[in-house]
Amino acid sequence: MKNIITLLSLFAFSFSALLGSVIAQSAWAGADLIGAGKSDSAIKMLVFPKSLRVIENHTAKVGKLDAILSDPKRISKTLLRVDPARIVPAKAGESFSGMVTRDQLRKLAEQYPEDVIFIFRRDLRTEPENTLLSAEHSVHISYQGLLYLTRQKKLLALRDNEKVQRFGGKGSKEQREESWRNLDHSGLKALAKEARKVLLSYKFEKRQSAY
Repeated sequence: MKNIITLLSLFAFSFSALLGSVIAQSAWAGADLIGAGKSDSAIKMLVFPKSLRVIENHTAKVGKLDAILSDPKRISKTLLRVDPARIVPAKAGESFSGMVTRDQLRKLAEQYPEDVIFIFRRDLRTEPENTLLSAEHSVHISYQGLLYLTRQKKLLALRDNEKVQRFGGKGSKEQREESWRNLDHSGLKALAKEARKVLLSYKFEKRQSAY
Protein backbone atom coordinates (compact mmCIF):
# COMPACT_ATOMS: atom_id res chain seq x y z
CA MET A 1 0.00 0.00 0.00
CA LYS A 2 2.86 2.38 0.88
CA ASN A 3 4.50 1.63 -2.47
CA ILE A 4 1.29 2.53 -4.33
CA ILE A 5 0.95 5.80 -2.39
CA THR A 6 4.61 6.62 -3.11
CA LEU A 7 4.14 5.93 -6.84
CA LEU A 8 0.98 8.06 -6.94
CA SER A 9 2.81 10.89 -5.17
CA LEU A 10 5.70 10.71 -7.65
CA PHE A 11 3.23 10.70 -10.56
CA ALA A 12 1.36 13.70 -9.19
CA PHE A 13 4.64 15.60 -8.66
CA SER A 14 5.89 14.79 -12.17
CA PHE A 15 2.56 15.81 -13.73
CA SER A 16 2.53 19.10 -11.81
CA ALA A 17 6.10 19.87 -12.89
CA LEU A 18 5.28 19.04 -16.52
CA LEU A 19 2.14 21.16 -16.45
CA GLY A 20 4.05 24.07 -14.92
CA SER A 21 6.72 23.76 -17.58
CA VAL A 22 4.12 23.79 -20.39
CA ILE A 23 2.40 26.85 -18.92
CA ALA A 24 5.73 28.64 -18.49
CA GLN A 25 6.79 27.85 -22.06
CA SER A 26 3.42 29.02 -23.38
CA ALA A 27 3.73 32.30 -21.49
CA TRP A 28 7.36 32.64 -22.62
CA ALA A 29 6.37 32.12 -26.25
CA GLY A 30 3.49 34.58 -26.07
CA ALA A 31 5.02 37.39 -24.00
CA ASP A 32 5.67 40.82 -25.52
CA LEU A 33 9.47 40.94 -25.57
CA ILE A 34 10.12 44.49 -26.75
CA GLY A 35 11.03 46.78 -23.92
CA ALA A 36 11.33 43.91 -21.42
CA GLY A 37 14.97 44.86 -20.95
CA LYS A 38 16.27 41.30 -20.64
CA SER A 39 18.75 39.69 -23.03
CA ASP A 40 19.12 35.95 -23.47
CA SER A 41 22.01 34.12 -21.81
CA ALA A 42 24.74 31.95 -23.35
CA ILE A 43 25.10 34.11 -26.47
CA LYS A 44 28.09 33.24 -28.64
CA MET A 45 30.45 36.03 -29.65
CA LEU A 46 29.72 37.55 -33.05
CA VAL A 47 32.07 37.57 -36.03
CA PHE A 48 31.46 40.61 -38.24
CA PRO A 49 30.27 41.68 -40.73
CA LYS A 50 26.67 40.64 -40.11
CA SER A 51 23.73 41.31 -42.40
CA LEU A 52 20.95 43.35 -40.82
CA ARG A 53 17.20 43.73 -41.34
CA VAL A 54 15.32 46.63 -39.68
CA ILE A 55 11.58 46.24 -39.02
CA GLU A 56 9.13 48.63 -37.39
CA ASN A 57 6.54 47.28 -34.96
CA HIS A 58 3.20 48.97 -34.17
CA THR A 59 1.14 48.14 -31.09
CA ALA A 60 -1.99 50.04 -32.06
CA LYS A 61 -3.70 51.66 -35.01
CA VAL A 62 -1.39 54.05 -36.83
CA GLY A 63 -2.40 57.63 -36.07
CA LYS A 64 -1.72 60.94 -37.74
CA LEU A 65 1.60 61.54 -36.02
CA ASP A 66 2.74 57.97 -36.78
CA ALA A 67 2.01 58.54 -40.45
CA ILE A 68 4.06 61.74 -40.43
CA LEU A 69 7.03 60.09 -38.72
CA SER A 70 7.06 56.82 -40.69
CA ASP A 71 9.55 58.03 -43.27
CA PRO A 72 11.79 55.37 -44.88
CA LYS A 73 14.48 57.98 -45.60
CA ARG A 74 14.83 58.87 -41.91
CA ILE A 75 15.09 55.20 -40.95
CA SER A 76 17.69 54.76 -43.70
CA LYS A 77 19.79 57.59 -42.25
CA THR A 78 19.69 56.18 -38.71
CA LEU A 79 18.73 52.55 -38.02
CA LEU A 80 20.12 51.10 -41.24
CA ARG A 81 23.61 52.21 -40.17
CA VAL A 82 23.85 49.97 -37.13
CA ASP A 83 26.23 47.30 -38.49
CA PRO A 84 29.62 48.12 -36.88
CA ALA A 85 31.53 46.81 -39.91
CA ARG A 86 29.35 48.70 -42.41
CA ILE A 87 30.23 46.19 -45.13
CA VAL A 88 27.01 44.23 -45.58
CA PRO A 89 24.23 46.67 -46.54
CA ALA A 90 21.30 46.69 -44.14
CA LYS A 91 17.74 46.46 -45.46
CA ALA A 92 14.33 47.57 -44.24
CA GLY A 93 11.61 44.97 -43.79
CA GLU A 94 7.84 45.19 -43.82
CA SER A 95 6.37 46.66 -40.62
CA PHE A 96 3.89 44.67 -38.55
CA SER A 97 1.44 45.22 -35.68
CA GLY A 98 0.95 43.34 -32.43
CA MET A 99 3.16 41.85 -29.75
CA VAL A 100 6.73 40.81 -30.45
CA THR A 101 6.83 37.18 -29.30
CA ARG A 102 9.24 34.27 -29.68
CA ASP A 103 6.94 32.75 -32.27
CA GLN A 104 6.89 36.05 -34.18
CA LEU A 105 10.68 36.25 -34.11
CA ARG A 106 11.01 32.72 -35.47
CA LYS A 107 8.60 33.54 -38.30
CA LEU A 108 10.59 36.65 -39.18
CA ALA A 109 13.81 34.60 -39.21
CA GLU A 110 12.18 32.23 -41.71
CA GLN A 111 11.02 35.16 -43.84
CA TYR A 112 14.27 37.15 -43.88
CA PRO A 113 17.76 35.67 -44.50
CA GLU A 114 19.72 38.29 -42.51
CA ASP A 115 21.89 37.43 -39.50
CA VAL A 116 20.39 40.11 -37.25
CA ILE A 117 16.81 41.41 -37.16
CA PHE A 118 16.47 44.81 -35.51
CA ILE A 119 12.88 45.46 -34.39
CA PHE A 120 11.94 48.90 -33.09
CA ARG A 121 8.78 50.52 -31.78
CA ARG A 122 7.66 54.11 -31.22
CA ASP A 123 5.21 55.06 -28.49
CA LEU A 124 3.70 58.46 -29.25
CA ARG A 125 1.84 60.71 -26.83
CA THR A 126 0.75 64.34 -26.90
CA GLU A 127 -0.27 66.65 -24.06
CA PRO A 128 -3.06 67.67 -24.21
CA GLU A 129 -4.19 64.56 -26.09
CA ASN A 130 -5.18 64.81 -29.76
CA THR A 131 -4.07 68.43 -30.03
CA LEU A 132 -1.32 68.36 -32.65
CA LEU A 133 -2.64 71.52 -34.25
CA SER A 134 -3.50 73.36 -31.04
CA ALA A 135 -1.78 76.55 -29.96
CA GLU A 136 0.49 74.76 -27.51
CA HIS A 137 1.25 71.07 -27.03
CA SER A 138 4.00 68.68 -25.96
CA VAL A 139 5.10 65.62 -27.94
CA HIS A 140 6.49 62.58 -26.11
CA ILE A 141 8.09 59.84 -28.23
CA SER A 142 9.60 56.78 -26.54
CA TYR A 143 11.71 54.28 -28.49
CA GLN A 144 12.09 50.58 -27.74
CA GLY A 145 13.93 47.88 -29.61
CA LEU A 146 15.59 44.50 -29.64
CA LEU A 147 18.10 42.62 -31.77
CA TYR A 148 17.31 39.03 -32.74
CA LEU A 149 20.26 36.84 -33.70
CA THR A 150 18.63 34.51 -36.20
CA ARG A 151 21.35 31.85 -36.29
CA GLN A 152 21.49 31.51 -32.52
CA LYS A 153 17.76 32.15 -31.95
CA LYS A 154 18.73 34.60 -29.21
CA LEU A 155 17.67 38.15 -28.50
CA LEU A 156 19.57 41.16 -27.20
CA ALA A 157 17.59 43.81 -25.34
CA LEU A 158 18.10 47.50 -26.01
CA ARG A 159 17.77 50.31 -23.51
CA ASP A 160 14.77 52.57 -24.11
CA ASN A 161 15.05 56.28 -24.77
CA GLU A 162 12.48 59.09 -24.84
CA LYS A 163 12.35 62.45 -26.58
CA VAL A 164 10.11 65.25 -25.33
CA GLN A 165 9.57 68.68 -26.83
CA ARG A 166 7.07 71.46 -26.19
CA PHE A 167 5.72 73.42 -29.12
CA GLY A 168 4.21 76.88 -28.93
CA GLY A 169 1.59 78.51 -31.10
CA LYS A 170 3.97 80.03 -33.63
CA GLY A 171 4.81 78.55 -37.00
CA SER A 172 2.86 76.92 -39.81
CA LYS A 173 1.61 73.35 -39.94
CA GLU A 174 4.53 72.43 -42.21
CA GLN A 175 7.06 73.93 -39.78
CA ARG A 176 5.55 71.97 -36.87
CA GLU A 177 5.65 68.73 -38.82
CA GLU A 178 9.30 69.37 -39.67
CA SER A 179 10.01 69.93 -35.96
CA TRP A 180 8.32 66.60 -35.13
CA ARG A 181 10.47 64.88 -37.75
CA ASN A 182 13.64 66.41 -36.32
CA LEU A 183 12.64 65.21 -32.85
CA ASP A 184 12.03 61.72 -34.22
CA HIS A 185 15.37 61.74 -36.04
CA SER A 186 17.10 62.43 -32.73
CA GLY A 187 15.31 59.52 -31.03
CA LEU A 188 16.09 57.09 -33.84
CA LYS A 189 19.77 58.09 -33.77
CA ALA A 190 19.89 57.39 -30.03
CA LEU A 191 18.31 53.96 -30.55
CA ALA A 192 20.76 53.19 -33.38
CA LYS A 193 23.68 54.16 -31.13
CA GLU A 194 22.39 51.83 -28.40
CA ALA A 195 21.99 48.95 -30.90
CA ARG A 196 25.51 49.44 -32.23
CA LYS A 197 26.94 49.51 -28.71
CA VAL A 198 25.16 46.25 -27.78
CA LEU A 199 26.33 44.52 -30.96
CA LEU A 200 29.92 45.64 -30.39
CA SER A 201 29.83 44.28 -26.83
CA TYR A 202 29.45 40.80 -28.36
CA LYS A 203 32.02 41.26 -31.12
CA PHE A 204 34.59 38.47 -31.36
CA GLU A 205 38.12 39.81 -31.09
CA LYS A 206 40.96 37.53 -32.12
CA ARG A 207 43.72 37.84 -29.57
CA GLN A 208 47.18 38.70 -30.81
CA SER A 209 50.03 36.43 -29.81
CA ALA A 210 52.64 38.07 -27.60
CA TYR A 211 55.41 36.23 -29.45
